[in-house]
Amino acid sequence: MTPSLTRVLLGPEPGASEIHGPADDATRVESVLVLTAAVSFVAGVIHIAASVDHYREFVLYTAVFALLAAFQIGWAVAITRRCSQRLLIVGIAVNAGIIALWIASRTVGVPIAPRPWVPEEVGAADVMATIAESMIVLAATCALMSGRSPLARRALARLAPALLAVTFLCVTLGVGAGHAG
Repeated sequence: MTPSLTRVLLGPEPGASEIHGPADDATRVESVLVLTAAVSFVAGVIHIAASVDHYREFVLYTAVFALLAAFQIGWAVAITRRCSQRLLIVGIAVNAGIIALWIASRTVGVPIAPRPWVPEEVGAADVMATIAESMIVLAATCALMSGRSPLARRALARLAPALLAVTFLCVTLGVGAGHAG
């Protein structure tokens, strides 16, 4: 018997048993990966907007943001079509790298910029994209480790509402919000 989508996405009802079988685990992982793909897609859309916003400021930024957008949207499609351990690892690594670059660009600046080593302002779209990338790293890591780690399985079972919230917030606050710098 297939569990209801609500149960898969939101977990068991309060007071219900947390015991589930392998089919429930597989369905939960697949559901979280679909929601993770949505978060990645929206982060990619935010980066498309950033690419356009940076066109007059620094053409290299335009190219970098366009590549990030292409990766995030392509990765979203790939994990929903044929997810693999390698694909999850690549998604974790690239999104963690994007987060690290964002932190550096907001704290110490970056060397290749219109004003090298000058930190950029923080904006709503930047923050939402970074939160999205953090959720991608967390969800993909939990999906990757769920077969070996009870902690990852428990986290995975509770990620759906957070992924839905991040998708909503990225759409409402990130897409079209413009870039601070």
